[in-house]
Amino acid sequence: MKAILALFAYVASASAFTPMARPVRSLKMSAHTDQNSRRQFLVTSAAATVAATFTTAPAAYAKGPKNSVYFSNVKDGDTVPRKFTYQFEVTGYELAPAAAGLKEASGHHHLVIDGSKAFVKKGEAIPFDATHKHFGKAQTEGELELEPGKHKITLQFANAFHQSYGKELAATITVNVKDA
Repeated sequence: MKAILALFAYVASASAFTPMARPVRSLKMSAHTDQNSRRQFLVTSAAATVAATFTTAPAAYAKGPKNSVYFSNVKDGDTVPRKFTYQFEVTGYELAPAAAGLKEASGHHHLVIDGSKAFVKKGEAIPFDATHKHFGKAQTEGELELEPGKHKITLQFANAFHQSYGKELAATITVNVKDA
């Protein structure tokens, strides 16, 4: 990044250089001087554009309050049938299959059914067991079949290595499962 900016600065300063000319006796600008001014303006503008492009993070990698996960078809306290398809969303991060490999600000969903905690700690690997359901193919929905009664379900986002992004990318709801 710094090398690119240094290169643009060098090009901008080099293109602004004009060979020593005879003293100017009038205030008129020659076509040559006007052309150099335009060139300097264009190079400087290009350098500023490149700098802005490389220093501004795309929305998919943005860090801040807009990062979240949520259930899109059920909310806390809802009653659902024993067999129900839960739909999930993520904002601020890119949904990607685990097989795509580790990539900053990307990952996939996990469901934690009746877990002991409200979220999986940041950096902690999500286990492969009956309580933790992995959606490593970047699925946006998953079907669960639960026994009748109250159940706590946590939607947790994690990277390709199944390492949790923590509380920031977790959402917990309680559902009441009714017998069909």
